Amino acid sequence: MAAMLKLSLSYLSKNKTQNLFITLLILLSTLLVSTAVIILANTGNLFNEMHTRTNGSHQILTFDKGLNDPKAVYEWWAEQDGVEVSPLLTYRTLSGIAFKGMDIPNLYLYMMNTPQPPWAVDELIFSSGAQSSAPEQGSVWIPTSMANAYDIAVGDTVNFKTGSSALDLRVSAIVVDVPYGAPFTNAARIWMNSTDYQNDFQALAGKDNYMMGIHFDDYRTNSSYWDRYTSETHTPFLETKMEFESISSFYLIINQIIGFIMIFLGAVMMVIALITIGFTISDAILANYKTIGILKSLGLTSGRTIGTYVIQYALLSIIAVIPGLALSVFVSKFIINISVSSLRTGNGDVPMKGIGAAMLVGILLFALVILFVVLYAKKARSIEPVQAIRYGMSETENTRLARRMNSPLANRVGFARLPVAAVIGIRNLIKNTKSSVLMLLLTTMAASVLVLGYVVLTSITGIYQTAAKWGYDNANIAAVVVNKSTFPKDELKQVLEEDPRIKNVGWQGNITGVVSPESSAKMAGQSTSLYLSVLDGNYKELGFETLRGTNPERENEISIGVGVARMLNKDLGDLIDLYIEGEQRTFMITGVYQAISNLSVSGRITVDAVRSVNPNYEDVNVAFINVNDPSQAETIAQQLNEQFKDSASIVTQKTLLDSVYAEAASIFVYPMALIGLLFILVTFIIIFSTCRISIRKESKTYGIYKSIGMTSRRIRLSVAMGVAALSAIGAVLGVVVGVYVLPRLLEKVLSGYGIVQIPLILNWGGIIIFACLSILAAALGSWVSSRVIRDASPRILVVE
Repeated sequence: MAAMLKLSLSYLSKNKTQNLFITLLILLSTLLVSTAVIILANTGNLFNEMHTRTNGSHQILTFDKGLNDPKAVYEWWAEQDGVEVSPLLTYRTLSGIAFKGMDIPNLYLYMMNTPQPPWAVDELIFSSGAQSSAPEQGSVWIPTSMANAYDIAVGDTVNFKTGSSALDLRVSAIVVDVPYGAPFTNAARIWMNSTDYQNDFQALAGKDNYMMGIHFDDYRTNSSYWDRYTSETHTPFLETKMEFESISSFYLIINQIIGFIMIFLGAVMMVIALITIGFTISDAILANYKTIGILKSLGLTSGRTIGTYVIQYALLSIIAVIPGLALSVFVSKFIINISVSSLRTGNGDVPMKGIGAAMLVGILLFALVILFVVLYAKKARSIEPVQAIRYGMSETENTRLARRMNSPLANRVGFARLPVAAVIGIRNLIKNTKSSVLMLLLTTMAASVLVLGYVVLTSITGIYQTAAKWGYDNANIAAVVVNKSTFPKDELKQVLEEDPRIKNVGWQGNITGVVSPESSAKMAGQSTSLYLSVLDGNYKELGFETLRGTNPERENEISIGVGVARMLNKDLGDLIDLYIEGEQRTFMITGVYQAISNLSVSGRITVDAVRSVNPNYEDVNVAFINVNDPSQAETIAQQLNEQFKDSASIVTQKTLLDSVYAEAASIFVYPMALIGLLFILVTFIIIFSTCRISIRKESKTYGIYKSIGMTSRRIRLSVAMGVAALSAIGAVLGVVVGVYVLPRLLEKVLSGYGIVQIPLILNWGGIIIFACLSILAAALGSWVSSRVIRDASPRILVVE
């Protein structure tokens, strides 16, 4: 045992730099995989804990169309067993705020008349500010999502736009409001003092609207309650209903994406680390072949020879895994605090789970390292002392190496016709096949990770370029109706018709459609509510796209989201029965689309379909406007917004989307930057280590090169050029993987959120630049590793 320990310590001290890099590689693998495990473990838990703590809503009913009596609906639900309801909340809608001199137009605000506690559902949790039963006069409570997005703190004064006038209200508290507090949302509930609400809105045109939250003891039973509601009241619910899946989706989606990418790439990095360890052991055995042969001739058994490597890498793994686990806790906490910041209370960190799972990952990684060490170190069993002393390797390996250097491939390269520098670089790659394959694999993965991160970030920040593929319109301008009761649709319509700059206009409303239980055998006995988009205009002209088929053009046609198609097992040409405003209509499915909003549990119909039931239907939520010259869109939007600011918010589509997804991009950039940096670092480490091993094996050859007049710089450049050429091939492969393979895997995660085909924006200039970072890391690693050639004299190199 003493001899084994002494040999292990000898190997550790002899190759300090190489062992340091192996340790760092194991540490990074542990860090990445453990961080991903902790993030995934906390993704659902944090939301579920806060939802449970606040007795959160499973469904939010909003009464803004006048189709159902709010008080009658409230009373029915309040009488049900197994159900709790919030107070019937009164609100008015506003759009946009001004804060610290900055105009923020794209905020859809529910100005709430705060009721007296206690609340049975959706209790507000105070994140900062003094807790009280209601805001003081002249002050409001705002949600954490709004405070985080615009850096608003307690004590700040916010200017709320009410059309021609404004309300200056001080923020007295910031609260966690689960149903309307998800990150990167443009809707928020602002909780006002009851006296302020009465005074400030009494003089304004329009009427009060209502909303209520419903919490089920068992959410799975909600469909039976709604069936009973329809049966007992003799009318379906026709107002807007927000489901639990929509409430939770934006809390979970970013961490799901981050966790998936990190755990996948962490597993890849772990495999690379294990291959590298195996490669290092193989070369260490080859480098010490004579020494091992002599030791075996002196009586050291094969088992003890293997044990020396096991001890060596067990020590390195312990040194690496423990700090890796510790760092993973801090890194995951940082990422989680950013991505679920709207669920945090105070300045403290969110409670962490998954530490035990991360420790299990560390133990598993340690066990895998030992297993690979044993598997690769078993090669020492076959060492014959006589062959080791004679060849410095096995006779078979010596013959194989000679054949490789004289193979047809080597001859076809045409060494005689190539410059000396190229010959040295290519010879180094051919002679060290295993290390060359490892470098190719590594640079491919590094480039693919960097490209994937860049493409995903570019696709999110440039979402306005692919809006139609995310389920949105592709119009130049959107006029969002804020106050329906005062919105002058006819006046705006006339203005748009008379403006020669306007190309076309579409008017969109929304209704709730109820799928007949008989419409799908898959949903037998259950009724399903759909968010139905109603368009008075042409879907194609306004840029709405489908994955398959076309959008509806006739009264009896409908296009459905992929969530509905999956839920009801429907496709093009199938029929679907929907209750619209209490009457059943049969539609033929003409198209299937994807949409990130409402998890694609939605549909698109024409205004004629609704008017077949209600001829007086004129409900409008937004007007989509296309202009003849897109460069004038901003100017036209500002002019229209100034004219109709009392009841509408008119902005460009880019402004509308940027305000929502800019925050998502800012959250996503940190983990992707971390992963990219780790892979660049790993590329440098492994290529440094493998090149160092190959250079040590070829020390005599390089000594001869120096003795015949070649400079160290020229030899080092030759090696680096060979590695750079190989990594360039890997970078090309990495671009293919990062653009066409990894996004397909990411789609598996997003399919549950309504996106089955990620709309990518491919900026090839940026893609090439990021892919080249892996080439730079590889070339730099080989260049730094070859310093031993510069520092050694020809005589010493030849003697070695």
